[in-house]
Amino acid sequence: MTADQVLVTIPFGIGVATSVRVGGFLGAKDLESGRRSAHVSFVLTAAIAIFVCLLLILTRNHFPKIFTGESEVIGLFQIADAINGSSGGALRGMGKQHIGAAANLTSYYIIALPLGSWLAFRGWELSGLWIGQCIGMGIVALAQLVFVLETDWKLEIERALERISEDDNTAPPV
Repeated sequence: MTADQVLVTIPFGIGVATSVRVGGFLGAKDLESGRRSAHVSFVLTAAIAIFVCLLLILTRNHFPKIFTGESEVIGLFQIADAINGSSGGALRGMGKQHIGAAANLTSYYIIALPLGSWLAFRGWELSGLWIGQCIGMGIVALAQLVFVLETDWKLEIERALERISEDDNTAPPV
């Protein structure tokens, strides 16, 4: 997890930038740029995640074994975690943080932790916990990615404008 936190900082940064860009484009009524920003962030984070995955696999006899002997698990976790970061950024930009929260809560506490614990105590030991985490991260990434790819961008622009209008009406006079 420590290595993951270091390695995922670039995709996480892309997710934060995606959040700002998507939110800005929705507020500017620029449907195509909002959609494009979300999609480009997926491609960019996937490319970075694949690079990191390959780097970990190529250095599997050195770096990953500091933490675990399961290099395949680390690679899968990196790709899913990167997609999670960019799709989460797009959701935040749309003001849909609750979807990411629900996906994370469900995936980790209802699926990943029970499954990982069950596998660990069925003879898989630490590998079972990692497999549970990989499955949980994959579910989060897939759920958020599908939601963003299926977004009605025209509707999201309308919702963004409503939020802006509400903020304007409640803002104190300058």
